[in-house]
Amino acid sequence: MSNCVFIAANCPLPAVRPPREYPLIINLDTNTIDDGGADDNFSLLPFGDVDIYCEKKYGVYLELPQYSDGRAARIIEYIKKILVKEKSVELWNVWLSDYWEFDDRPYIRRRTVHIDELTTNDIRKINDEENWNNKEPNRPSFYCLMIIP
Repeated sequence: MSNCVFIAANCPLPAVRPPREYPLIINLDTNTIDDGGADDNFSLLPFGDVDIYCEKKYGVYLELPQYSDGRAARIIEYIKKILVKEKSVELWNVWLSDYWEFDDRPYIRRRTVHIDELTTNDIRKINDEENWNNKEPNRPSFYCLMIIP
């Protein structure tokens, strides 16, 4: 299993793909990643398991080589377009699983922000959250940022 960052809404969400292919060079000797550095080098791809994690109907998951403020700004623009017709959009960071025992079900940590107050730092924070942390070692934490107009 692994973690997943996704956007959820009650309207169909369009996929986003980079307009061209970019290099992804991983150097294990220096522990560096070169992903081309372009702000449009990320994907939002259909996420069919949205209903396992939230009450929204549609989702796209974020495929991001690495975080950048430029990419986060494009994600904010994507969310703004959805909020033209929706009452809320949720940005989630979850640990992928489709079943939890009563004692190990995840903690849901929620926060709400108005779209005019949403910043690239909010996107960074939700993207970087750790699902398995010291808050509760036997249960994962899921993070939900609800964005409202």
